[in-house]
Amino acid sequence: MSSRIVRFRGVDIRIEVIELLKLIKKYGSLSKAAKLLNIPYSTAFRLIKEAEVALSEALVEGIRGGSGGGYSRLTKLGEELLLTFSEGDLRGRLIVASSHDELLSYILDNHASVTWVGSMNGLSMLLMNKAQVAGVHLSSIYGSNLSLLKALGVLDELTLVRGYGRVIGIGYREGLGSMSLKDLIDGVRKGRLIMVKRNPGSGTRLLSELWLRRMSISNPQSLSRVAWTHDDVAKAIIRGEADYGFITQYHAEKWGLGFIKITQEDYDIVVRRDSIDEAQQLLEALRGLRGLNIKGYLIGSDIGQIIELNH
Repeated sequence: MSSRIVRFRGVDIRIEVIELLKLIKKYGSLSKAAKLLNIPYSTAFRLIKEAEVALSEALVEGIRGGSGGGYSRLTKLGEELLLTFSEGDLRGRLIVASSHDELLSYILDNHASVTWVGSMNGLSMLLMNKAQVAGVHLSSIYGSNLSLLKALGVLDELTLVRGYGRVIGIGYREGLGSMSLKDLIDGVRKGRLIMVKRNPGSGTRLLSELWLRRMSISNPQSLSRVAWTHDDVAKAIIRGEADYGFITQYHAEKWGLGFIKITQEDYDIVVRRDSIDEAQQLLEALRGLRGLNIKGYLIGSDIGQIIELNH
């Protein structure tokens, strides 16, 4: 399941949470809300709880008694969230279909709706006019993000904007101790370590497959399900479901994982040419990162500039 989100009080909130709150308010039942959205009750419960933990406050409360034996209702914060993002607001927002990135999530703030789908999937959604902006990081595979867009022949439809560099590599669980790259490769080859893979179509998935081929590793032990974000990779490792996965240095340190650097890559922003005006607020926020020093990121003075063919 892809993760389409909005920002509320500085926290990423899944669109599904807003849809659940809307139905809970109408019917007074999380169970009925889950059934109407055709998702398991356990999934609906988890989505609400994850949002509440992130916000450090309840969105839904249970009320006992009554002829039906009790019901659920929204808290003041739940009402505020629902009021902030009405259907009309969501329809009118900038649509971003992107590779997952912490800085992009930060600068989007409350003025865009995001779907974390991966670099290649994001480009596809731009070309199908299902999104207006995508964050991509395919420079480690294609030489540069501009080279990829040129090879695809899509520069008449899409504009590439300079983003920033970031360090990406392999995050592994703390219980494995301090590992060298040689130790990790040996464990993978012997089938002792389980990998959590990113979703197909993501730049991180493509990078990991390229690296595995270069290391002459085929069919590594891995989870049956994939992770859609770097946070999901980290959570799978922390829960003990996997031992390692490809992840940014920023997220590895955020979640307290061991980290082995593999490469440094360019994370750039792609905008549909017919949506440049709508994306100006986002691009201004991007330029506002200039001068910041954030571990795991490399922010240059040219951030936010259009990347032309002669660069």
